Amino acid sequence: MPKLKCDFCGNEFTTKSNLNQHQKRTKYCLELQGISTKTVYECEKCAKTYSSKCNLKRHQKTCTFRKTNNGTPIYENEQFLQFMERVIEAVAKTPTTSNTTINLQPITYQYLETEGNKHLTEQIVMEGRQQEIAGKIFDGYIVVADKSRKKLKYKDEEGRVSTNTKKLVQEFYKAIQSKNQELADKLYGEIRESVNVLIAEGRVGDSDFTQLLTSGTNLQDRLIAIKNLTDGIVDDNSTKLLDETIKCIISEN
Repeated sequence: MPKLKCDFCGNEFTTKSNLNQHQKRTKYCLELQGISTKTVYECEKCAKTYSSKCNLKRHQKTCTFRKTNNGTPIYENEQFLQFMERVIEAVAKTPTTSNTTINLQPITYQYLETEGNKHLTEQIVMEGRQQEIAGKIFDGYIVVADKSRKKLKYKDEEGRVSTNTKKLVQEFYKAIQSKNQELADKLYGEIRESVNVLIAEGRVGDSDFTQLLTSGTNLQDRLIAIKNLTDGIVDDNSTKLLDETIKCIISEN
């Protein structure tokens, strides 16, 4: 008996009905015909489709959509809809980091030197509050990208976006280092004179004498911390100064 050959896959059959059934139901033959063999299950509420009936049933248990007359899915839960509207509104009002970064002005060494020294005073040097100046002069020049991780974004002297916060702080202290040393030397001179007076008067045990020694020690410790930070030397004092300065910058911006 002559066999009937399938025009798509080449298989042979003894009857016309078997051939027809094969061409209508066999997956690999249907794929050769360009007919999809995937079964799609559609949710009657929201029109989402799934490849298995199990996944469809799981979705239908939590589906909160319904269709309008024109077939557009909307939320049945009006409270959830209102919540989503508030979320969208809040996101729209939040400036993106990339757009904000574009508008930043480059931080040049000249800017750091001019603005840093302008705010540097004897009182700030004596009290060791140099980090507060950084908080003031970086306003509008940096973006706080991640507050919890103390991550900042700014533009360097060449206008390139950078996240090297430590380098930024180092450049700041380098810019004010000369005037800071000058003011510290002047304060040291005044402390020495006061100490000599108290020694001459026999008041070494007075609280004023102890306070002068403490002020001199604190002044020296801050000078060392600044020098070590700018030189890239990591110790307790330089690490503490770096952290203090970054916190001030973030709090002011």
